[in-house]
Amino acid sequence: MKKKPIYLWILLVLSALISASSLFGILGPVPSKEVLRASLSNSGSLTAQQIEDTVNYTYQVTAASHSIFNVVLIVLSAILVVVAFVFLVRKNVQFANYAYLGYLLLAIVGLVYSFVNIQDAIQLIKDDTLGLGIGALAKGTVILFMIINVLFLALVFYKMWRQQKDLAEEAEAEEVA
Repeated sequence: MKKKPIYLWILLVLSALISASSLFGILGPVPSKEVLRASLSNSGSLTAQQIEDTVNYTYQVTAASHSIFNVVLIVLSAILVVVAFVFLVRKNVQFANYAYLGYLLLAIVGLVYSFVNIQDAIQLIKDDTLGLGIGALAKGTVILFMIINVLFLALVFYKMWRQQKDLAEEAEAEEVA
């Protein structure tokens, strides 16, 4: 009896949720600096410089997330998740694994792109304390997602290796019989 690729179903559902939220994120417009400034001025706990730094940082990061390169990455990622689901439903696990590997590699490229954009946006922050806080949080988030993607990549490669090994053992057993 063949084992069901439950790991791939779980990974694809998680990836589909992430892709859907990313698609909805790029559909919205980039908010203007005035809108961002108005929403932050109501917080009351930030100084004028901190508000201006946060507005500049947020605007830069949001504008970068709506760049053509990032939009193409998000759309291709969503397409690869759908393709992987189609292959998985048709019980072609090998091609589903390949499509998911493509998705993971695009996700890693997207994370590197985000990391570079975050580094550029942090340069806009003049307040050292705010810059350190935002920088640490942003870098930590990117690093966490990078680790998760690499772990998913390792899991899929391991499962593919096990599937190939099982197929070789089955073929060897058939030759003996």
